[in-house]
Amino acid sequence: MNSTLSSEDLDNDIRIQQVQQTAPDAVQFYITEEHFNNDPYDILQQKVAAFQPIQSKDDSRCDQASKDGGKKFEDKKQIKCMRSVGTYVIQQIGRKILSGDMNLTKISFPIKAMIAKSALEKNLQSTIFFPLYINRAVQTLDYMEQLKLVITATIATFHINLSFHKPLNPILGETVEGFLSDGTKLYAEQISHHPPVSQFYGVGRDNSYKYFGNYWYEASAGLNSITLKNKGKRTIIFNGGQRIDYNFAYELYSGTIMGSMKVETLGVSTYQTNKGLTATLKFGKVKRKATDYFEGTINMGQQELCKIFGTYMGYIEFDGVRYWDHRHMQPHQVTIKPPFLPSDAQLRGDYTNLASLDIDRAQIEKENLENLQRHDAKLRTKFKEIRRKKEEKKKLQDHD
Repeated sequence: MNSTLSSEDLDNDIRIQQVQQTAPDAVQFYITEEHFNNDPYDILQQKVAAFQPIQSKDDSRCDQASKDGGKKFEDKKQIKCMRSVGTYVIQQIGRKILSGDMNLTKISFPIKAMIAKSALEKNLQSTIFFPLYINRAVQTLDYMEQLKLVITATIATFHINLSFHKPLNPILGETVEGFLSDGTKLYAEQISHHPPVSQFYGVGRDNSYKYFGNYWYEASAGLNSITLKNKGKRTIIFNGGQRIDYNFAYELYSGTIMGSMKVETLGVSTYQTNKGLTATLKFGKVKRKATDYFEGTINMGQQELCKIFGTYMGYIEFDGVRYWDHRHMQPHQVTIKPPFLPSDAQLRGDYTNLASLDIDRAQIEKENLENLQRHDAKLRTKFKEIRRKKEEKKKLQDHD
């Protein structure tokens, strides 16, 4: 596997590869299909059935790993482009703080600092290692083994999906449909405006598993950093009866204004099963290691069953047995289906214009959508107030 594969590659919309050379710096994020595992289904199933832990024992991290931890971002042209909107964003943050509103998810970013992809599409990329690890989990009834494979399928995506590139914020009611090469079907919908909440649902081939949950972000800013917390939850249910619920750690983006740019996953992530198993992973607290290292345990009640160790920039091990290594496992492409519903993200005016590199028009379309959302939000608030008054009046009438 090419160890330089990153989210900056995956942020490509393959439909517009032909305009790569004319794209402005902020939207040159392309990937060619050889980065992905494109095995046909029968070959993939053979690999799933033959899956064995990796024999490597060295402490390897991928090329994007920062010396002190996390994923570094070094493309000078793209850094310059993103920082060019810094003054504008800082002004908005200052106004928010002065008004007492600390919710930075309401800040409108200039579209030139964004990519032609909806956040709903980015959310579905959390499944890029499912075809190997989750299909392997489907084939076993060992509950602890299933848990290990779910943890692996989750952690293996971090070094790819962590990114400074901001996707388009979904509009309320916006949808996306996709699929994986193993036949897994994927769906996502924006179900709340503020707070911004995205719901997703996936179902494996032959209903072998179900995967669902939501992304619910809160952001806060420091002098030279942004902290992004995802209050959402994820659940996967296997046909064999095991249900695994797990949460998200948080992300720290540093160097947003000056210095080295990098992003880190920090905090604690927990996995809880309906079979009594729990797993806890702590990020950034491993002694004498960079902040992308993590450690944890799998427990049954108070009894420790297994130790977990690794770095999301390189590998993951359970009791010293390596399940994922960035040099040996390729991600699987999430294919976004062509628009079917009028609510599909790909039909948005800002999306289509950004994809065709008409940045000025894309900004106008983005502002139009934001104004429409604000107008609709006011109408919903007005309707709720009218309904509340009607209900209060009815209660008084019933009481009389």
